[in-house]
Amino acid sequence: MADKNCINIKLLEIMRKTGYPIVQHNGQRIYGPPPNWMGPCPPKGSEVFIGKLPRDIFEDELVPLFSKVGTIYELRLMMDFSGSNRGYAFVTYTTKAEATAAVCMLDGYEIRPKRNIGVVRSVDNRRLYIGNLPKYKTRDDVLQELTKRVEGITDVILYSNCYDRSQNRGFAFVEFMSHKAAAMARRALIPGCVKLWDRDLIVDWAEPEPDIDEDTMKLHLEKKEYDSSPKDEGIGSACAGDSLCCSPIEQSPPAAPPGDSFAPARLSSMCCRYRWSQPVYTYQKCYSPAGDIIVGCVELPCVGQPLFGEPRSVGPMYTRACCSIQQAHVEASEMALHTLKMLRADYIQKFIPPTLLYQPHQQQLMTPVGCGVAPNCASLPYFSAQICPRLSQPGQPITVPTIW
Repeated sequence: MADKNCINIKLLEIMRKTGYPIVQHNGQRIYGPPPNWMGPCPPKGSEVFIGKLPRDIFEDELVPLFSKVGTIYELRLMMDFSGSNRGYAFVTYTTKAEATAAVCMLDGYEIRPKRNIGVVRSVDNRRLYIGNLPKYKTRDDVLQELTKRVEGITDVILYSNCYDRSQNRGFAFVEFMSHKAAAMARRALIPGCVKLWDRDLIVDWAEPEPDIDEDTMKLHLEKKEYDSSPKDEGIGSACAGDSLCCSPIEQSPPAAPPGDSFAPARLSSMCCRYRWSQPVYTYQKCYSPAGDIIVGCVELPCVGQPLFGEPRSVGPMYTRACCSIQQAHVEASEMALHTLKMLRADYIQKFIPPTLLYQPHQQQLMTPVGCGVAPNCASLPYFSAQICPRLSQPGQPITVPTIW
């Protein structure tokens, strides 16, 4: 009893100093609004949620702390029947900027030894979903009928039917002036108790709209201004090509070039033929001013004979920026096939004697049928004893993949 009297004395002292009223209603103690407040309610996004409060903390400590950030419009402390708080509260400031500052400054604040509170932006949902409406009713009909039963409505959003524009879709979104007004309306329009046009309504909270802070919007506007600016950066995308130094604004989204869509199947078939491990593909999604891009990666975990004596891994190999996972998959396979082709060429070069490469009088041995000029042996599609007899030496058999 003495503790309650002490708390009441502190609350009376707060009321005397600030002039704010304090009332208890529906399990919450409300401090505010400010005396002689004549303006409208604070805008949406001005409320913060306070969590992890000690159960024995009250307005005499919360009001001075949160008043350091800005002007408090209202503080709602959730209470239980024993007289202690329920561990959380809501503070509404007069502006959104003050609410943002409260989150930045007081989130994680140590209000008691080893007791840190959490302060986040409150989900100030002011919109209700109203379902099971007659499809022939207009927006004015719905607004007029709801205004007779609930207060604080600011807007009714009613969508037309895509097949018949004269009808609605059977539901509406109702916007209220505050979250409290929306909550009271939701309680008043309980399904089964209230009927509109002889129909039981479906009433629930609508999905809250995303709240974009001013800093993010400012960056977006600056980017739009930069987009439309005639000033040149010095390196235009038309001159830079695929260079990473080109303007990120002028770049167009990567388009899928006409490629070999059978490359993944060819690579998988080659791995099966020579009993290598199947390729491992990974993809990474990145964000750019031109849109979402996909970067593919492929790795061959175990590549052995006939390229390597001991099995070893090849990769990882990364693709360029692609516009889809399918394109990244194909380009990664093509890159792996190209890498294996280069390894095959290196493998063959080891078995070509230097005299075969540099002595002109042996050109007739390396000229394929129908060719007038003797190419390098590594560029031939296949190798046999008829074309390069020196390659087929006893004790050094060469088995080359023929899928390339």
